[in-house]
Amino acid sequence: MQRRHLSWVVVLLWVISSLPSRVQAQEVPEARQAERRIHLVKLWGTVRFRHPQALSKPAEWDAAFLSALPKVEAAKDAPSYAAAVQGMLAALGDPATLVEPETPPASSIPPPTLRALKSWEKDVLVLDLRALLSPKEEGAWASLEPSLDADAAKARAVVIDLRMRGLTRYGLSWVLPALLPHFIDGELSVPGVREVAHLGMKPQDGSQGLQAAQFNVSASTLVTGTPGKKPGLLVFLVDSDSALDLSVLALQERGKALVVAEGPLDDSCVNLQIPLPLGEGYHAMMSVNEPVLPLAADLVRPVRARMDGPDEGMRQALALAARPLKKGGRPAMVPRPAATWRPEPAYADALYPSREMRLLAAAKLWTVVDLFFAYPDLMDQPWETRLPQLLEKMEKARNATEYALGLAEAGTWLRDGHAFVRGHPELKRFFGINAPFWATDIDGKAVVLEIFLPESVPGLAVGDIIEKVNGEPIDARARVFAPYASASTADLHRHITLRRAVAGPEGSQTLLTVRDAKGLKEVKHTHQQGLVYPPSSRKEAYQVLEGNIGLVDMALLEAWQVPALFEKLKDTKGIVFDLRNYPRGTLWALAPYLDVKGSRPFALAEIPVVGGQFSSWMKYTSQPSSKAPFKYQGRTVTLIDSRTMSHAEHTGLMLEATSDTLFVGSPTAGANGDVTHAVLPGGILISFSGVNIRHGDGRQLQRKGLEPHVKLRPTIAGLRAGRDELLEHALRVLREDPSPRTSTRRD
Repeated sequence: MQRRHLSWVVVLLWVISSLPSRVQAQEVPEARQAERRIHLVKLWGTVRFRHPQALSKPAEWDAAFLSALPKVEAAKDAPSYAAAVQGMLAALGDPATLVEPETPPASSIPPPTLRALKSWEKDVLVLDLRALLSPKEEGAWASLEPSLDADAAKARAVVIDLRMRGLTRYGLSWVLPALLPHFIDGELSVPGVREVAHLGMKPQDGSQGLQAAQFNVSASTLVTGTPGKKPGLLVFLVDSDSALDLSVLALQERGKALVVAEGPLDDSCVNLQIPLPLGEGYHAMMSVNEPVLPLAADLVRPVRARMDGPDEGMRQALALAARPLKKGGRPAMVPRPAATWRPEPAYADALYPSREMRLLAAAKLWTVVDLFFAYPDLMDQPWETRLPQLLEKMEKARNATEYALGLAEAGTWLRDGHAFVRGHPELKRFFGINAPFWATDIDGKAVVLEIFLPESVPGLAVGDIIEKVNGEPIDARARVFAPYASASTADLHRHITLRRAVAGPEGSQTLLTVRDAKGLKEVKHTHQQGLVYPPSSRKEAYQVLEGNIGLVDMALLEAWQVPALFEKLKDTKGIVFDLRNYPRGTLWALAPYLDVKGSRPFALAEIPVVGGQFSSWMKYTSQPSSKAPFKYQGRTVTLIDSRTMSHAEHTGLMLEATSDTLFVGSPTAGANGDVTHAVLPGGILISFSGVNIRHGDGRQLQRKGLEPHVKLRPTIAGLRAGRDELLEHALRVLREDPSPRTSTRRD
């Protein structure tokens, strides 16, 4: 019994001894850690694209997140949490962007002892503007202002007291603009403030796009002084709670003002800040702009410990007013350098990043989509709710493959045909190299629609049904890729998964089990990187077919060919535009010749504008030019299917609006809007639609596509017979009824 008792004692002592570490590990519940991570990500992302200096510090700002994250998660209490976030914000070098309690502690500092509103120290005029806050001084400004010009003429210098410690910070913000003209000789040009503005997200890899990052500067303000003699110097007595007018900085630059500060100054005295929630009783105050001229005191004194003792700050200000700094006593004020946009760090060697960097990848992806994705209103689930899922997915990624595919899966949440993740070797291995042919779904079967390089897949023919890939049913193989295929429509999703199902790693050989009209056969294909596929099997960009009908292959047509095209086709009964491909940027050259409807907008566009205090959308229209030697008067028919995507759909919008074209085929991909690119750790590039595009009359295009007036898909029999059934139908329409359509618009 004694031995048994001793053994329980040993066990009990072990449990007790282990309690501190266990308790410490549980001091910060996972739910609180998760909430802190979300606040940190949102703060990091907001600062990244709105703070004036973060634009030029992407690598430093990444490092700040990586350093802060473990400290934020491990913080035992709210003050420690706030300190960890403050450590991240310190990387900006902006003391005005900081963490503060949501409810500031009650001040134990008594209000300062104020001087009279106006007094004289020999020939130095002293204005204690804080006296205007006193209820006893109601109407004091009305009494003071009429005498200011006369006082200015007598004063050799003026000391203006704006120290607001212990008072209401912004209670006097109106005074300086009204006061300073009385002390300014002539005109004073006051440089404004500047802020970052993102017109969409400039592609983070440095590639060219419609989107741009700007550093906007407000126009300078002209302050005109009142007539009469003016004092030679203004001395502003301030502290960290003062609210200053930008005119003070301009006067400093001109050498007409000095600033005496009690304690450090930062841009919060002159700029605009916004609060960003952190939870647990704290928020971050973030600078959304900064003055062009730097704010700096000419003399800094310690913060006063007592407000009722000797006023050394005033004594020093009066001394400077009597004996100002010698010329050259302080460096000349130089406007702050403009921020420089830099590409996002790729961390290409971090193929399986650390946990912190994986969460940084989540922060980056979530932020750019939250701020810059063009179609947030079409998401299946609010993007706000995706952040916890994304963080969890990145945290649980056990290797490089799970990391890369986790980001690819998150890209599918956009349901955007432009959303594509690439750049990581595991993605390249998983998705492989595309085969040189198109396969499409016809009646639930994977049917070869077009072959780009027949010599690379000998034995394969248009109309063949692909049943197996390396012995695996093609539908089963397609399902492997389905979770990682982002598509705007079900047709496009099927198209993408079939394309990936027949892909393979570089140098590998794929065995296709194929059914043709005679039965099963096997086709081998070796996947090679860098094969150049011809854009079309046709030889000519445009031609005149039997019956005097024009045919234009948009995959081949170049802009410089357009004038010759219309010279050749101007007398045809009609033109068929084959848009089952990707055009070569010809819509702007085509539009003037086709615009018989009076240059109405063919597309409405909106691009997100992010920066400073607000986010908004800039609207514009796509509209054809009216400059063309003549207008083509014949009818047009346009062939479309799920290969008609992005710029092809934009071309379709133009054809719809200018010539009321007849669409024949199946719905297009439903993915339009200039693509932008975000860079994520591991050298990953994710693309998505950065501009919201709609029909010229406002109808939705994204996720719907251009809808055919005549719904028609190719048949297996037609493909095997070498027929183009869509083209045949278009030619039949134009031969039977070549008259122009009056309208194809539908509500």
